Amino acid sequence: MAVSDVVQIVEQALMRTEPITAAQFEASRRVGGTPHSAFLAHPANKGAGVLVLGYDPDLTEPQDVGIEIAIADDGATDASTAVIEEGVIDAINLLPGYRALRVSEGLAIETATGTEFDPDLVAGIIEAWLTRKYALKAFAVRFIFGPPGGRSVALRDLRGHAYDIHAARRSAT
Repeated sequence: MAVSDVVQIVEQALMRTEPITAAQFEASRRVGGTPHSAFLAHPANKGAGVLVLGYDPDLTEPQDVGIEIAIADDGATDASTAVIEEGVIDAINLLPGYRALRVSEGLAIETATGTEFDPDLVAGIIEAWLTRKYALKAFAVRFIFGPPGGRSVALRDLRGHAYDIHAARRSAT
């Protein structure tokens, strides 16, 4: 799928009035959603653009993944970035053959039979969605894959940060 296809998918979704729902299918592959995965949108200046590190397409078990959306736009707060996390799930669910769901402090991304998981495509649709839906200007999308079993220090640190921010959001409501 080309970048122009991603932009077209996002533009069409923004014109719809019905909510975005996850596709129903028998998942053939799952990435993330492990006890060692993390998912977080938060205010931080970590540069701009998309970074995908450590993905192993040959693994047969779900690979640990940390998805971080670092937002440097003025006014971004821990509380205001919660809606961004939900928006990221919506963005992934726009891709044909993909489904995203929150699992504890992480996120699982599943693909249907015949759909090859492409982390660059997923990161690209997130970037397009955040730019067009939320008019964000200064943000970074980071996908950090680690070996299964929680052996990644970077993922452990991101998961701890996600837990702290999610707990603060829950206590504020």
